[in-house]
Amino acid sequence: MTREDVQDLLAMVQATYPNYNPPSRTAAVNAWTMALEEYSKDEIAMAFKVYMQTNTSGFAPAPGQLIDKIHSITKPQELNEMEAWALVSKAIRNSAYNSVEEYAKLPPVVQKAVGLPSQLRIWALDEDFNEQVVMSQFQRCYRTEVARAQEIAKMPTEVRQLVQNIAQGCSTEIDDLRKHAISSLPARNVSEIKILEDKSESVPMPDRIREKIEKMKNR
Repeated sequence: MTREDVQDLLAMVQATYPNYNPPSRTAAVNAWTMALEEYSKDEIAMAFKVYMQTNTSGFAPAPGQLIDKIHSITKPQELNEMEAWALVSKAIRNSAYNSVEEYAKLPPVVQKAVGLPSQLRIWALDEDFNEQVVMSQFQRCYRTEVARAQEIAKMPTEVRQLVQNIAQGCSTEIDDLRKHAISSLPARNVSEIKILEDKSESVPMPDRIREKIEKMKNR
């Protein structure tokens, strides 16, 4: 949206909503231009049309409300909580030995709600696994991750990049701390850790766990 596009938009807003009367038209144009500069004239026109047709408050839209409309129209709908849990539940059934592969199959937002591939394996091998409790905890995390992803998607490009850089930096810092902690151990301990990591996916499964997983698969 150019400044001229915003001026045309605000003229339509004021014509449609007579109560929209900013104290400074210049300031309003500047603010709206800053908020909508990454969107096209056609996208904003579509969002304003939808707002007029669906909002019954009688009040003019704020820039963020139009951006909300654009994203609700153009972005694919996320899985609902039950659909997301169905994928995780299926992954758990196959994660006693294949947690990394099963984790990779999950959508990114579902992965964030699960945490790590190892969490799938922990659930798969947990003798006291309570599906209702785990499902409730997962859905709460998933709800938070979806809301966060939707909020970030509406942010300006430079802010989204900043958020991504911070997340990558934290991940790298955690990995560096882990490596430093391992490197500070005696050589014998380091060797033992590496052996455990290499064999973490090949620990024999107890018969009672195998029977439990088979029951889950046959539901």
